[in-house]
Amino acid sequence: MRSGRNLLRAGLLVGAFAAIGCGEEPVTPSREVLEDATFLTLDGGEVTLTAGTGVSEDNVRHELLLTADGDLDFDSDVDAVAVLAADHGRERFLTLHAVLRDGDQLRDVSARLIGDRIDVLRAEILDGVIRMSVRVRRPGDPVTVRPSVDRTPYFALTDRGLASITLIDVVDGEDGDDGEDAQAATPALYTHEWELESFDSGDWSANLRAPREPVTLRFQADLRDAGDVTGQLAGFAGCNRMFGSFRVHEAEALRFYGVAAMRGQCRERQADFEQRLLEALRSVRAFQVDGDRMTLALRGGAIRFRAGRRLASHTAGATPDTPDASSM
Repeated sequence: MRSGRNLLRAGLLVGAFAAIGCGEEPVTPSREVLEDATFLTLDGGEVTLTAGTGVSEDNVRHELLLTADGDLDFDSDVDAVAVLAADHGRERFLTLHAVLRDGDQLRDVSARLIGDRIDVLRAEILDGVIRMSVRVRRPGDPVTVRPSVDRTPYFALTDRGLASITLIDVVDGEDGDDGEDAQAATPALYTHEWELESFDSGDWSANLRAPREPVTLRFQADLRDAGDVTGQLAGFAGCNRMFGSFRVHEAEALRFYGVAAMRGQCRERQADFEQRLLEALRSVRAFQVDGDRMTLALRGGAIRFRAGRRLASHTAGATPDTPDASSM
């Protein structure tokens, strides 16, 4: 998406690639390249490493822990992620960095805090999604106790930078249009994938023929309460996968938070539709489910969906856990 280009920061060059032999294979950024690199810091500055370590202007020591290669923005170039540790004395913060190929160079385009004094065992890029293996302490453990609880958080580079995401799957081979099935009953908000039917919301209206695939939403509740439910949102925004959080309260009040789409390459009309949809979702204030139809209400219009495929049930290992930096 074009808005994602604003994330690039001039001058943060991570290093040059080796020449590509005959132009046949994409260049893979090696750890050696990233060991002599300039990265973003969480306070908006930068730090340059030499042989994997460096000291920022505020006298904080940074160390490169691990790297992984893969395509983060779906442009067929080989990008990278890097995990750095910032030693603040009694605190040791770990940050995740998205490093995109820009011609024959790499640029750090987003940095995100992932924890304090946790162990990061592995990082990999799978279909644009960053999957990490980390080890954290149990709730209540003092900082002197070694992390012992395994977690598998997922992240993605979105139009708003690196974001923590939750993957929500549907049941393979099950179609909501098959005769007398779950569609005959009133599906709960959290049991089905919702497919866009109409997008009529004043200035947000867009051409429904623009998306390359059906636009969908999936809700997964984290905390259930009679009057207040929070959870994760996932789906497809017309060209890219999208992610965010939501809150349902006071029966039909609904708000979306942190809604963002991955930074895949889109045609102009697809990108325009996707941006309009994301902005509309950020403006939603209420919803209503009537049978197999859901309406999201916002000022000046509404977005309507129909219930589609049933969501897969999530066991303890099916939904990745995202470490909370405040508790590590």
